[in-house]
Amino acid sequence: MKYLFTHAIMRKVIFLWISLFALTQFTYADGIVTYDTKRLPAEAHSLIKRHFPQAQISYIKIEKEFWGIKKYEVLLTDRTEIEFTGEGNWTEIECDDMPVPPVLIPEYIMEYIKSYFPEHHVIKIERKSKETEVELNNGFSLTFNKKGELIDLDD
Repeated sequence: MKYLFTHAIMRKVIFLWISLFALTQFTYADGIVTYDTKRLPAEAHSLIKRHFPQAQISYIKIEKEFWGIKKYEVLLTDRTEIEFTGEGNWTEIECDDMPVPPVLIPEYIMEYIKSYFPEHHVIKIERKSKETEVELNNGFSLTFNKKGELIDLDD
């Protein structure tokens, strides 16, 4: 009987600790939406001005995670969405149905698309630590590793 009582108390204590940890995660993680372009890192602001000169910034969503890591999500007036790291490096660009500026796409991906999908263009690109994924305007999604090899193709 004593074992069951102790076991029940331990389960409640563990549940309480997990709940407190989850609560602090949500308390420290925040997200704000701003129209103040000065809050955006200089490198991110420069990329927008250089590659999307016709568009204005609609809003910037700044997310700060528990460990202090920042992420910026920017929506432009032409409906382009760009995600940046805290340092201002882009991680994802989604251009609705317009093409992602070719200069932002690695050369090996552009060559592959010119060879196998000459009538289509990239509307979304996402850079990850070990791979780059692009989505074409025909619905195809292609994933390349850092060596430039196609590793996945979805339609």
